[in-house]
Amino acid sequence: MAKPAELIAAATTVIDAAVAASPDPTAEETVLAAGIFGHALPSNAEMAVAGAAADSLPHGGNGLIEAVENVTAMAAVRAMDAERDGLAVRMLVAVTATNIHLLDWQTGSGTTRILRSLGRVSTDVTIKKLGLSRRVELLDHATGTDVHIVGTTAAFSPEAAGDKAVLDLLDVPG
Repeated sequence: MAKPAELIAAATTVIDAAVAASPDPTAEETVLAAGIFGHALPSNAEMAVAGAAADSLPHGGNGLIEAVENVTAMAAVRAMDAERDGLAVRMLVAVTATNIHLLDWQTGSGTTRILRSLGRVSTDVTIKKLGLSRRVELLDHATGTDVHIVGTTAAFSPEAAGDKAVLDLLDVPG
């Protein structure tokens, strides 16, 4: 499920439920765009520690086992890094007129909850191009929240259309 309309519908369901349970259940939040983004990769130092830990395991010189250990260690570091930030490795980013919502995302089952909400007025957005990827920093001055996410603009990616729509809304010339 990566079509923009389906992502918007999934985000709308979760956001509407959160609004209904809020102190102001009459508030409206129309999702203008939604895309699947990744939590920005952990630092090189964290990845080096994961690689060193994987290398310290006995693998008897078997390159395949060593590769599996390295990939597993890096995936664990990514998951722990995202969890430490109160986020997920993959997230559905939904933009409304007033907020940028970061929702959990599980391939195959979708989204179930809002992880963070940042006010659009109080959040500075910095978008950096890295080939076909876009690294986005969201710095909410109202809460002090600083989030780094990564999306794609690659035409061959099924996630690109939603990501581009989100990036277009967030890339406001200042």
